[in-house]
Amino acid sequence: SLLMQDKLTNHLVSVSNECEEKFKTLMENYKKSDKLLSEKNKSINQLEWVKIMNNYKNMAEEILLSELIYN
Repeated sequence: SLLMQDKLTNHLVSVSNECEEKFKTLMENYKKSDKLLSEKNKSINQLEWVKIMNNYKNMAEEILLSELIYN
């Protein structure tokens, strides 16, 4: 129905913007809450740092999909 009313693009852009903002917020909160994500630890143990960041990224994406996309 949004396509027929020529509102689909506006809706998709608003959902995309909301997802981007929430993703940034979630990632910032994860970074602040984990002491292992400091720049010092990033240079010492890069693989562990990347593993933690990928885990947080996957968690944030799952939250976005369940709350904003599939809901």
